[in-house]
Amino acid sequence: MDSKNVSVYLYIIAGFLSLLATIIDSEGLMILSKPVIIPALLTYYFVSTKKDPSLILLGVLVLYFISDAITLIRIEDAVLYIMILDFIPYFLLLITVSKDTSQCAFRLKNLFIASLLFLILMVAMYFLVDSFRLQQPDFVIPVISYGVFLALFVCVSFYNYFATNFSDAASFIFFAALFGLIADVIFVMTTMVFNVKALTYIEFAFQFISYFYIVAYFIDRDTMFVEENLEQNSIASK
Repeated sequence: MDSKNVSVYLYIIAGFLSLLATIIDSEGLMILSKPVIIPALLTYYFVSTKKDPSLILLGVLVLYFISDAITLIRIEDAVLYIMILDFIPYFLLLITVSKDTSQCAFRLKNLFIASLLFLILMVAMYFLVDSFRLQQPDFVIPVISYGVFLALFVCVSFYNYFATNFSDAASFIFFAALFGLIADVIFVMTTMVFNVKALTYIEFAFQFISYFYIVAYFIDRDTMFVEENLEQNSIASK
């Protein structure tokens, strides 16, 4: 069996068992399965690309691994630490997708739509923060800061998605941003507003899926503008 497929199957199995452990509240199964997710993705990345490894991706995955480890050992009052650890990957990814944007052809329509999306996300964040600001005042500034960077990451990825004519790499990182956004909104809601157990299952699943799309993006990132140039050349030749 191809080593690439083995690592993907391992990732899927580990993710499924981790989700199952969350549902049945099995600490033992969680300890056995969840730490396998990031190493499986790292293995998938290394066997899928022949280029030098991306230090940004390695940093992102290491930080996610540490964040997952903190949730495993259940450190008391660790919410702020988890937010900081999860904020840094979004900051690194925002820098990366912004570099992609600098290579895209400027389109006013795409910029307008991305700006409108950012405005919608800011309004949604206002209502989310307003729902817990009296009960959790210490988290207002951290959540706003986190939310602004996450919204920028989503919107820049959204812009690139259209600007590159829906290239695979741009699609992967946009889906990663979207799944990450949904997971983090659910995390804030269940941590600071109301605790609905079923929502935590969705949060875990979406976060788990976003990891894969991040890795897939870095594997295919070099082809993003090759596809765009081929599309432009094809249009020009007609």
